[in-house]
Amino acid sequence: MPAGIQNSKSGFTTGWQKKGSAATSDKIRLGFIVGKGHDPIPQGTQDRNWPEQLKVMNNTGPNAAGWGGMFQVDVAIGLKVARLHPDLFEIDFITGEEVSPARLASNHLNFNLAYDLVNAHLAGNKAHFARVSSAFQSRSSRLWPEWDLQDWIYDKSRYMKSCVKAGIPTIDTIFVNGFDPARVLKQVQAKGWAKFFVKPAKLGSFGMGLWNGKTQDCLDDPSLLQKFAKEDGSGFSAFLVQPYMLKPNGNVFDEVRNFFIDGEYAYSVYTDGTDDNAVWAQPDGPMLEQCKALATRAYQLLLSKAVWEGKAFVPPITRVDIGVMPDPARKGSFRVFVNEIEMEAATLLGRYCPFNLVDRLGGVYVHKIRDLLRGLEASGAHVPNAKKVKELLAVLDQRLPQKEKVEPPPAKRAKRASGTTPGSQAKRARVGA
Repeated sequence: MPAGIQNSKSGFTTGWQKKGSAATSDKIRLGFIVGKGHDPIPQGTQDRNWPEQLKVMNNTGPNAAGWGGMFQVDVAIGLKVARLHPDLFEIDFITGEEVSPARLASNHLNFNLAYDLVNAHLAGNKAHFARVSSAFQSRSSRLWPEWDLQDWIYDKSRYMKSCVKAGIPTIDTIFVNGFDPARVLKQVQAKGWAKFFVKPAKLGSFGMGLWNGKTQDCLDDPSLLQKFAKEDGSGFSAFLVQPYMLKPNGNVFDEVRNFFIDGEYAYSVYTDGTDDNAVWAQPDGPMLEQCKALATRAYQLLLSKAVWEGKAFVPPITRVDIGVMPDPARKGSFRVFVNEIEMEAATLLGRYCPFNLVDRLGGVYVHKIRDLLRGLEASGAHVPNAKKVKELLAVLDQRLPQKEKVEPPPAKRAKRASGTTPGSQAKRARVGA
């Protein structure tokens, strides 16, 4: 398992978590899938009762793996939700190792903030992957996001083709199912690319399954792509082949990661294509405006896919990564394109957010909990201890201010997938990721 996602085998309890299940709980039992190690919150903002077992130890200083920090945003959100209404909510923190259909079914609702199917795939254990896949697809898991939206994000080819169809700029891409080196090379030649890049379309992350090189080198030595197919690319079945895009200084393109909270644009963070430490809040200006405008178009596309119990639903938080390249035709201008669309389990970069992200999301998740449970009730879905949940929701209704409803685009009823092919996740390797 790559550094950055914890797949702990040790269980734990917190002051809010109790042993048992939703069927016997006298509170609304909420599961939060956690395990981040690369997305810390600002120092000093952590909950005072942070569970020892959920602190990411030895994750600070120059020897930390990735962007370090002891207190991670996924756990922070769960603790914030609990602290806002401790008499109504019971929190069940779930690590990657603990994900199973039974564990998720033991809660009234579940949210995935860290460990997704990509992580399960990269763990290299077929039984574990099957268990996690089954848990994420089961209706009894009552998991947000629902499976079809998860799969739309996991499978980069799905959302990239959706963007192309909608006229949203992306990187020119050859979509490959089954990597045939000779065929791929012919397609690259037809595009006229001098250098190209290959990455997994499904279940790829953390720099795994990547290749880049010169087209002429592959023509001179066909074994280069053959070796990739047998080695680094062997664990994947579908790929995206793209031109290798470099800035005039020879570095890989940059990204501006744009975040939308509860239907509205919230903040943007610049990430350098080469230097992992060159990260900051994107300042106002032409680059931000271009990136925000394009990200908003992609976000509207995602909203058309976001469904809960057959009804359109606005996610708590969504990330849209916009690639940025200098425009050689116009000095000081940029070419922008959608590079990735991410769910809640993505890196949220709260330490670069201009406001307290955990405080904002705590309130948003409380509203979403109410809306999701109301959606289950309206659809007639089974909810354990339904009478008690209804009583608690009535209390919550009295406490929460009535906010103006954000209307997402119309969405067709999502099919309950039972054998859909899964795909990708959170912090990705940069080039084309």
